[in-house]
Amino acid sequence: MKRIKILRDERRMSQQRLAIELNVTQAMISKYELGLSEPDIATIRRLAEVFGVSADYLLEISDDKTSISSYGLSEAEKNVLFGFKRLDDLQKAKLQAYMQGLLQE
Repeated sequence: MKRIKILRDERRMSQQRLAIELNVTQAMISKYELGLSEPDIATIRRLAEVFGVSADYLLEISDDKTSISSYGLSEAEKNVLFGFKRLDDLQKAKLQAYMQGLLQE
């Protein structure tokens, strides 16, 4: 996970300090950074919290560092966003047109 090292370096954080934050050893942080070991889900969640980034960014699924929780969205708002992502292009266009109509009322 190359991005752990990048984020750690950006914050001028030592491997030892990050290890303390995550309750793991410094050797484990080194293994994560070298790609010799993968963090478990709980550790990925904690890394995202420590660095203020999304898990998708850490996992190199997205280049967007922003975590959706950073926006302070309600569960209903998050469901709308995630539902939108599952729509095809035509469905997205229809929904956007419908929303524009609602907003103009």
